Amino acid sequence: MSRLARALALAAALLGALPAEAKGKPLAPGEKLDLNHAPVAELMRLPGVGRKRAEAIAALRDKHPLRRVDDLASVKGISPAWVQKHRAMLEVSGAQAPSSAPSASATPAKAAPQKGATAKP
Repeated sequence: MSRLARALALAAALLGALPAEAKGKPLAPGEKLDLNHAPVAELMRLPGVGRKRAEAIAALRDKHPLRRVDDLASVKGISPAWVQKHRAMLEVSGAQAPSSAPSASATPAKAAPQKGATAKP
């Protein structure tokens, strides 16, 4: 076999393996993905979820974090039946507050005026 033929055969074999490698390995039994925190590559491990659908999930959660697993059905291409079928591998953790919002501990509390004290102008 010539070098060119071997190189072409090797290239064809590698190209055939790329889609499986890009999607990643399927989830193990009992393994769960956090829909609010899993990167796109991890979301692609879900059955029937390719890059576009994984990016749509990420875009949805970037607008507003998911509160329930059922919120996933608002992504185009994901039906309530799909969510129900794969519910065991999905979870939604608490959403993190936006970093621009002040937290309760960052805002100093005003002291209440003491009884009998007069306010200064």
